Amino acid sequence: MPSFLMGIDLGTSSCKTVIFDLDGKKVSEAQEEYPVYHPQPRWAEQKPQEWWNAAVRTIRESLKKARIQDEEIVGLSVTSQREAVVPIDKKGEELYNSIIWLDARTVSQVRKIRELLSEQRVLSITGVAVNPIYTASKILWLKENVSEVYEKTACFLCAKDYIVYKLTGETVTDYSMASRTMLFDVVNRKWSTEICSALDITTDKLPPVKESTSVIGEVSAKASQETNLPKEIQVVNGGGDRPCECLGAGVTQPGSVNIGTGTGSVVEVPLSKPVIDAKGRIPCCCHVIPNTWEYEAIIATTGASLRWFRDTFCSEEKSQAQKQGLDPYDLLTEKAEKTAPGADGLFYYPYLTGAFSPKFNEKARGIFFGISISHGKGHFVRAILEGVAFQYLDTFKLLRTLGVKIHELHMVGGETRSSLWNQIKADVLGNEIQIPEVDDAAALGAALLAGTGVKQYQSLKKAVEKAVKTKKIFKPNPERQKAYTMIYKNYKTIYSKAEKGFMIY
Repeated sequence: MPSFLMGIDLGTSSCKTVIFDLDGKKVSEAQEEYPVYHPQPRWAEQKPQEWWNAAVRTIRESLKKARIQDEEIVGLSVTSQREAVVPIDKKGEELYNSIIWLDARTVSQVRKIRELLSEQRVLSITGVAVNPIYTASKILWLKENVSEVYEKTACFLCAKDYIVYKLTGETVTDYSMASRTMLFDVVNRKWSTEICSALDITTDKLPPVKESTSVIGEVSAKASQETNLPKEIQVVNGGGDRPCECLGAGVTQPGSVNIGTGTGSVVEVPLSKPVIDAKGRIPCCCHVIPNTWEYEAIIATTGASLRWFRDTFCSEEKSQAQKQGLDPYDLLTEKAEKTAPGADGLFYYPYLTGAFSPKFNEKARGIFFGISISHGKGHFVRAILEGVAFQYLDTFKLLRTLGVKIHELHMVGGETRSSLWNQIKADVLGNEIQIPEVDDAAALGAALLAGTGVKQYQSLKKAVEKAVKTKKIFKPNPERQKAYTMIYKNYKTIYSKAEKGFMIY
């Protein structure tokens, strides 16, 4: 009888459930969106029950599409957005909407944390800088503003932990999620009593932490009835979306790097030991791979830059694409392909919401520099593609200062759909870029955790060897690489001049 694995990916905008065979081939998938609520400016919440409803419906639909016997699903696991917090009571009922990673209400709580603990101390313990994105300030906000919720809370769960709880009745988290709370000792891999004590957050309200490959339990009778999953299916812990994506891309060893692309991008780097960036620029967190850590360098508005240009200036291409059944991005990159490297002196700096890695300048803003009357739409598109590639180059240089030696590069996500963009990045970086066959890398990563947990694979390394396939490799062109080396020097010089203007702005 064939065996199949299920990966549930609970993102910020939607839940996707994917069924894979043991060779990593996608058998079926289903996806459902849910909203983000903004009850006040700068607030961002989601309803955990809507996560669960979406998970239930996508599980049922993926099972129906797969046309396989229920007992052939041998294990499942969950990956999700991180930093979101769900307070549940003793009966397992959620007490408040989940305050998610996009929320920015906790400025005063962050200020309080900095008064109670030095930034350097927090960084040395948790591997992350004091920042409102992390869960600690969200828990403090609940305690200070809706104290009855804090008092009634039996356990604070992260997003994927809530789904695991709904499936099994067990409250638990994993190391990758715990290390994004700013309450976790990443070196000793346990809740930090020092930080929790300083913030007066009761450690009894935090879930036990287990490996991402740990079997948490079986699908409960209630969950079985709702999802159509058999009761005997084992549920494996799972982990955060970015490390699961890294795993699903086939990146498991130091020296290998994955770039997860989309609205923004994340450069994901496995580490054999925790090496904390003393300047707090790049978080050092726990991986879903046992006894492994990772750097995550965030680069903002990469894919968002091209989308912004398309939506703002390319109504003609969008209309043409709709009539011809094409993707408007393909029409735009066709124009860019006819333009030489360097876009005839037109440069783009993709800082539409400020700069994260590699510049770390919140005052930075997007720039097209060097516009002339001879420039057409293709030049602007090419400048965007190259400007984003230069961010990756600078980030790789930063990683090398932290001791990272990059031997192998993988890439997943929306940007990989453009062969031109993939080639530009290979030429700029001087690295081969491997594009995996399966584009749902996070869901595949969750499925591989499930398969390893239920002993279908001997190890995660063996799981990757069996299930992750390469679709295409882009090799750098020596002549274009040489050209981009000179173009990049000018690109950097221009930014150094523009940076002074950002400070005035």
